[in-house]
Amino acid sequence: MATSSSEPSEVEFQIKNTARIISLNRGSKLNALNTSMCKEITPRLVEYAKSNSNNLIIIKSNSDKSFCSGGDVIQCAKNNLSGNPQSSIEFFQSEYSLNYLLSVYNKPIVSIVNGIVMGGGVGLSVHTPFRIVCESTRFAMPETNIGFFSDVGTSFWLPKLDGNLGYYLSLTGDELTGLDTFIAGFGTHYIPSSRFDHLIERLSLLEMAQLSTDKKGYLFGDKSQFYAIVNEAIEEFSEQIPKHHKFKFDASQLKTIEECFNPKKCPTVEEVIESLLKDGSEFALKTVKNLQTKSPISLNLCWKLLIQNSQDTIQNSLSTELMTAAKMMVSYKPNDFNEYISKNLINKKSTNPEDKIPKPYYETLSKIPATLVDNLTNMDIYNPDIKRSLNSDYSLYPYSMGLPTQSEVEQFVKGTTAEAEAEAEGESEGEREVSYATFKGTLKYFDDKYRSKNGVYYKVVNILKRKTQLSSYGNETLEWID
Repeated sequence: MATSSSEPSEVEFQIKNTARIISLNRGSKLNALNTSMCKEITPRLVEYAKSNSNNLIIIKSNSDKSFCSGGDVIQCAKNNLSGNPQSSIEFFQSEYSLNYLLSVYNKPIVSIVNGIVMGGGVGLSVHTPFRIVCESTRFAMPETNIGFFSDVGTSFWLPKLDGNLGYYLSLTGDELTGLDTFIAGFGTHYIPSSRFDHLIERLSLLEMAQLSTDKKGYLFGDKSQFYAIVNEAIEEFSEQIPKHHKFKFDASQLKTIEECFNPKKCPTVEEVIESLLKDGSEFALKTVKNLQTKSPISLNLCWKLLIQNSQDTIQNSLSTELMTAAKMMVSYKPNDFNEYISKNLINKKSTNPEDKIPKPYYETLSKIPATLVDNLTNMDIYNPDIKRSLNSDYSLYPYSMGLPTQSEVEQFVKGTTAEAEAEAEGESEGEREVSYATFKGTLKYFDDKYRSKNGVYYKVVNILKRKTQLSSYGNETLEWID
């Protein structure tokens, strides 16, 4: 598809049997998302939501290098510095409104994520129920490097990752690649990129029983069965995780992350750093040095929003993010966005070293006024809001198509033990056999629950090895290590 000026369209739309395919086509900019792309995608999604002839949406990239490298923050900083922050606000409003639409969409959306997926690219994919990752997938939320915060709804999603990993990824901007993006919970399925074309063909042929429509033409009804059909079709192409695959972080490092980035124990970033210093491991001290290179305001802002939105709904989370982003664009309160974008991105090719060293508004965390972050995140007279093409809300994602979470395994191990203990209290010794959680029993439970999904064995085994030990009840029974 081409525009009237013969320039290639930045987004391409295709009808393929019962599927509608949205392809990001701004490869020269690594598919960095801009206002016009958001405004092209949104009305098409609304149109597809009403259609009785399409069953699912596929979002993919035409670039081998990148799914989407993020929002076009360079243009936003240029807008701000030239006295046109309203254009930046328009971008964030259109982007977050699109994120919201994707999060509450009434049909299955399959995101096929290859190459770079950062910032705005995460927002385009992470709220969709099916997220296909592959060997080239490179995930990161690097906003603390650019004086911003984990946005596009990730302040809602990141806290849901295992063992406080999301809090760590937000503050450090650390990267996950390939299989690790699947294990950590960004991807719901791992499929080699060589199978993508066959996967798309398979998905485009899926049929769904006709549902009724309301007067506006929107589909309604119980579609959960079709989501299961889509899931099974994707699983046909998925690949098992090798038993000896080593996750980016070993057991000791995951323990450090879980303990030091725990918002209940460390309600401030300064306390996170204190906890890391107390830990004293090589990994912990390296993490402290990493955090010291970030924008202090961004660190505090990320931490505040992660804690707040972990307890909020997707709609409220995106609304709060938009208010915050808008205030930063108009320099409503001191922030580092324009400075860090200029020095870290715009001046990247400068031969003058001084042009590439950002100067934070506040040099250290201790110098940031206590009210600054609250002023950026709280409602006041300046409150742009997301646009709601479809209207729904939730505090937990309605579909869970990925691997079991650490929380699920914990609930099973603790719940089985508690149930067994309760049963045992009312029985005489030897009167009946009481069942406690065992290693093999837990594996079987999750293998059955997830219908032998590829990756379940690897994920559950590694959680059990790290978070359980043999209990005093004997017979290979387990107890959870908090």
